[in-house]
Amino acid sequence: MTTPPTAPSVSRLSYSSTSAYLTCGRLWKFRYVDKIPVATGARMLFGSAFHDVIEAHLRAIAEGRESPPLTEIWDREWARKLKREGDHVDWGGDTPEDLRLTGVRMLETAEVVETIEGISPLVSPYGRMYIEEWVKMKVPGVPVPVVGCIDIISDDGVPGDFKSTSWPWSEEKARSELQPLFYLASLRQQGFPHNEEMRFRHYVFTTSDEPTSQVIETQRDPDEIPFLFDLVREVWRGISAGVFVPNPNTWKCSPDYCEYWGICRGKALEEGG
Repeated sequence: MTTPPTAPSVSRLSYSSTSAYLTCGRLWKFRYVDKIPVATGARMLFGSAFHDVIEAHLRAIAEGRESPPLTEIWDREWARKLKREGDHVDWGGDTPEDLRLTGVRMLETAEVVETIEGISPLVSPYGRMYIEEWVKMKVPGVPVPVVGCIDIISDDGVPGDFKSTSWPWSEEKARSELQPLFYLASLRQQGFPHNEEMRFRHYVFTTSDEPTSQVIETQRDPDEIPFLFDLVREVWRGISAGVFVPNPNTWKCSPDYCEYWGICRGKALEEGG
């Protein structure tokens, strides 16, 4: 007799965990149930440091302080990241100095600087800045909260997300992203008194030799929220039932993109060979 799988203990869901499950159930199990430690990707570390630069700059401006040059903030934040996490990074074909210089090049580019300096966070009458804003949503039929952290809510009430990428985004890619719907549905459920039009902005900064920046705004429809709820419910049902199906057809299933390749498909191919 086959023993039924034991449902994992999950106290909450998030956009990232839901997206991970939809990408590959086995990846979700490795990350959230087995909690297998893996090295941080170099580009992920870079993106986190770049995000911290923007946040530090915006906080200084919103608090009425003089912000140092962006390149100075970058060198400080990059050094902090390396000190804290540098020993656990998979550098691949990159080096810490190469990535430091990439950040400097980006933050010396007029287009990138202009975009960052044009962002202004929403500030409440009590001085609360809407930077790194945590939101929580209740999905009917799912007994745990769905949480997320919005990078920025601008002074016109429109939430946004910072991305550092190799290539510019298309309008189509921005529109296909599921993340904005998570955040907008959460804000709507919480009674956020702005942005009735359900607009969202992606701030996209490229790491190319000639860095660029984009501000891509999309608009979502409240009628999309029931689909989002159905999606989260299905993910919850799969997790609760202990169903973690591997997905070899996703773009992530490769030694270049999946941190668990070596113990999953890579191992199976090795043993099969």
